[in-house]
Amino acid sequence: MIHSVPARGKAFGKLDVDDLVKVFNNTTKGLRAKTEVWCHTCWGNPCQQRIWDQVQSYQPTLEALNTVDADALTFETCSVGTGDLKAIGQIIKDKKVVIGVVDHRTLQVERPEQVAALIREALKYIEPERLIISSDCGMGREGMGRRHAGYKMVSMVLGTNIVKKELGLPEAECLAADARYSLSP
Repeated sequence: MIHSVPARGKAFGKLDVDDLVKVFNNTTKGLRAKTEVWCHTCWGNPCQQRIWDQVQSYQPTLEALNTVDADALTFETCSVGTGDLKAIGQIIKDKKVVIGVVDHRTLQVERPEQVAALIREALKYIEPERLIISSDCGMGREGMGRRHAGYKMVSMVLGTNIVKKELGLPEAECLAADARYSLSP
């Protein structure tokens, strides 16, 4: 909800951004000593549809998001574009940045080259050791079948591997894309 206040107004009619940060930090108090804490942002996904007709920006609340007591912040970047990446990289300095590289709202499977291009754009502003690759949001509850979700995850791994290879980093094994395990001849 923190990132939604500029678009939706005060949460529950009375909580502003600072109030929501306090709620988050109170809720997660003490957890970082025991586990890694992520703060998830999402622009909504009712029946795989957008809530707003215009693409929203994280920029109005990046300073507030930077104050949540979390190790990582998630951002939708596949479905809404990469326009906020520069600001995210400039403002979010002490947390991991999780970017979505596959869209949870469409059944169109992203090509690995598309995933790689999005990662390369993020790396212009965010150090590789702080960048985590993910989907924009969850894909299981709003009509996406396992087959589509599986193909999107394979594309995410293959696209990430393209960039890892370019950076000289070890690639992740992706058995689902290995022809040796294919059911077709």
